[in-house]
Amino acid sequence: MNKHKGFTLVELLIVIVVIGILASMMMISTSESTSTAKANTIISNLRNFSMAAMAYYTDNMDTFGKTPSTEINMNKVKGYMHNEGDIPDGNKYMVLNHSVTEDGKTISTWWARYDASNADARIKEKLAGRATSANLKGSASVATPPEKSEGKYPDYNKDAVVWLLIRTNKRN
Repeated sequence: MNKHKGFTLVELLIVIVVIGILASMMMISTSESTSTAKANTIISNLRNFSMAAMAYYTDNMDTFGKTPSTEINMNKVKGYMHNEGDIPDGNKYMVLNHSVTEDGKTISTWWARYDASNADARIKEKLAGRATSANLKGSASVATPPEKSEGKYPDYNKDAVVWLLIRTNKRN
């Protein structure tokens, strides 16, 4: 009786193929989780900017926000954030005071903005999926928020900017 020690070439190849299939399945699920986490981080940062902007507005409501379509001083708003050092890509986030005139009345809205133009397609997909529940709006312009606060939800095939309404003086 002749006993061989070790594995045959076919057995080794089968094990390598099975490990490769398992690793590829794991990579797919990991990248999906990463995209979801990044989208949730963007939404969380927009909400943090919203709360900081409201705190800033409360302290400065008599003198601030009178000029239409102005970028709010981000350094001052960041001063109201709990931990401003945790915000990645700080240049992509902005808080904007936007004013329009409807029926002779000036309507002022404050928006938190994230420029998603260079974001990964999977992240955009996740943001679009969360748009309704997170009350996100979309726009193609980094300088102009959606026309109406009831506006459309983002279509990231066309829209590159994610907007979150902070406050408005419009009465329904």
